[in-house]
Amino acid sequence: MTVVREVPKYHDTVEKLNSTQSGFKALREKRLGGRLDKATLEDVRQWLHRVGHDVNDLNRLNVVHVAGTKGKGSTCAFVNSILQRYQQSVGIPRKIGLYTSPHLVTVRERIQVNSEPISEEMFAQYFFEVWDALESSAIKEGLDPARKPTYFRFLTLMAFHIFIREGIDAAVIEVGVGGELDSTNIIPLPAVTGITTLGIDHVRALGGTIDKIAWHKAGIFKAGSPAFTVPQAPEAMEVLRSRAEEKGVKLDTLAIHPALFDIRLRVAEDFQRKNASLAIALAASLLNRLGVSVDIDSEPLPREFIEGLENMVWRGRWETLVSDKQVWHLDGAHTEDSLKLSTAWFARTATQNQHKDGPRSIPTVLIFNQQSTRDSESLLRTVHETAYNDCGIEFQHAVFCTNTTYKGNSCKTDFVNRNVDPKELGSLSLQTRMAEVWHT
Repeated sequence: MTVVREVPKYHDTVEKLNSTQSGFKALREKRLGGRLDKATLEDVRQWLHRVGHDVNDLNRLNVVHVAGTKGKGSTCAFVNSILQRYQQSVGIPRKIGLYTSPHLVTVRERIQVNSEPISEEMFAQYFFEVWDALESSAIKEGLDPARKPTYFRFLTLMAFHIFIREGIDAAVIEVGVGGELDSTNIIPLPAVTGITTLGIDHVRALGGTIDKIAWHKAGIFKAGSPAFTVPQAPEAMEVLRSRAEEKGVKLDTLAIHPALFDIRLRVAEDFQRKNASLAIALAASLLNRLGVSVDIDSEPLPREFIEGLENMVWRGRWETLVSDKQVWHLDGAHTEDSLKLSTAWFARTATQNQHKDGPRSIPTVLIFNQQSTRDSESLLRTVHETAYNDCGIEFQHAVFCTNTTYKGNSCKTDFVNRNVDPKELGSLSLQTRMAEVWHT
C-alpha cells in the first residue's frame, strides 16, 4: 500500500531544511581544514541521480551560469529581467528559472519561476520529494538515510529538481562559493557562462590571492559553452584566459556597453554598468541559442533589453526606502572593495537628501551586521575610513546587531542560522568588539 504524505506546513518544512545546516562546530573544523572538498561535486551528482535525474537532464534547462566576487546577484537579476521581457513579447523562453543566494526575506526567494518565488505549497511539496527520495534510495542502497546534503547543496539539488519538473527552458544560476567545486557546477553544458568582477573573498576556501580566486571562478567554463567576463586585475585576467584556453573555451572580455549611458539604471554607477554589460551579452547569447535573433552591437538596444535593464529590481542592493520620518539606505556589501563603493554611495545620497531638507540637522545612524568573525574588524574599519576620511560623513550613532530576526514574538525560521555559536551570539561578544573598534 502506498502511503501518501500529508503536505506539511511551510514553517515545518523550513525547520527540516534548517536541520541540514552544518552547525558552528562542524563549520569551524571545516574552516580550520581550509580548502573546499573535492568530493562535493561527485556527491551532488549522486544525489541528483538518487532524486531521479541524470546530470545531462540539466542541459535541457539552457543554463546561464554566473560566478564572480561582486555583482553576481545583480547580473543574474538583469539577465532574468531581460528574458522576462522577451517571454512577454515573443513567448520565448516559455518558462524561466532563477536560482540565487542568499535570501533577504524568505528562503523561497532563492528559487524563482517566471520571476516569482515559488509558493509555500510548492516549496513544501518539492522539498519533501527530494528529502523522501534521498531517504528511500539510501535505504535501498544500504546507505545511511540520515546523511543529507548540507543546506546550500540541498537547496541547489532542490532547484535543479524543480526546474526539471517544471519544464524550465531558461535557467539563470548563481554560483554559491568559487566555481570549480561549487555544488552548482555539475551542469555538463551550460548555454553560456559569465564571470563578474573578482576580488578577495572566501579566502579560506579559495585562497588569499586574486589569481587563486580566479582559478576557482573559471571552473565553470565548459568546452562548447561561450564565456564572458568584465575587465579584471591583470593577474586575474591572465588566469581566466589560461583556464579558458585549457578548457577550449572562447572567452570574451566586455567593456561597458555604450548604450548603457542612455539607459536609466536604478543604480547609475560604472560597477553596475559592468554588471549590466555582462548581462546583455549573456542574455543575447542565450536568446540566439533559443532561436531569437537579437542585435546588441548597434544602438539603441532592442526594446526588451532596455525595459529589462531599467526595470530590474534587486532588493537590498543599494536600495533606498523612505518612510514618514526616516530614510533607509540598504546594501549587502561584504568585501572591502564593495563596502567602499557602498559607503560612498550612501554619502552622496545622504548629502543630497540633506540639501533637499534645508539647514535642519538630520541624525545619521549606521546599522552594521557581520554574521561571523571573518574580517569583521577590517570591514568595519573600511566603512569608518571611507565615511569619515574620504566622504566627510559623520555618524551620530552606530548600532551593531546580530542576525537573529524576529517576526511577531518568535524567531523567523527562514533566518535560523545554526552556523553561529549560540554562546557567542547570546553574549554579543562580536557586537561588543565591533563597537570597541568603531570608537578607537
